[in-house]
Amino acid sequence: MPETRQRLNDVMTAWGRFLVLFLLWWIISEGDGSGLWFGGIAAALVAWFSVRFFAGDDYRIRWRALPGFAVFFLTRSVAAGTDVALRLLRPALPLQPGEITLTTRLPGGAPHGLLANTLSLLPGTLTVSLRGDTLVLHGLDLRMDLEASVRQVEVRIARLFGCRLESAS
Repeated sequence: MPETRQRLNDVMTAWGRFLVLFLLWWIISEGDGSGLWFGGIAAALVAWFSVRFFAGDDYRIRWRALPGFAVFFLTRSVAAGTDVALRLLRPALPLQPGEITLTTRLPGGAPHGLLANTLSLLPGTLTVSLRGDTLVLHGLDLRMDLEASVRQVEVRIARLFGCRLESAS
């Protein structure tokens, strides 16, 4: 019986992902019906592959926390774009590129994945790797407090998933 329940859960997860992906396709295509068949096929394949090949975990997004995370993410993304543009337009701005290695305090699974992807879109950072709890981050200027930025993102993601941060080792 548990196997049947898991299968039903997988089907419902795939169906939900399909609907979200198809809705995004419809929005991106501005409701033009000529490409909806392609969007439907692509959404179905991505939804199926995501359920089939990426094991789920027990972490679910807390929908009430999503608007706060979205505002945080959008404002930080705009700041990142502005920072990079200024560095490009004003070559005299200091750069001290390099890598730092940190231990993340988030639990594995979806929170780890969101951390790695979010950090790559924030000012002056790019995730190089995340293996286990070890995060390697590239920074445009190591004089910036990159660890404080990572810790701030961890807090936001923990709030989004309703999980606890582990103590730093």
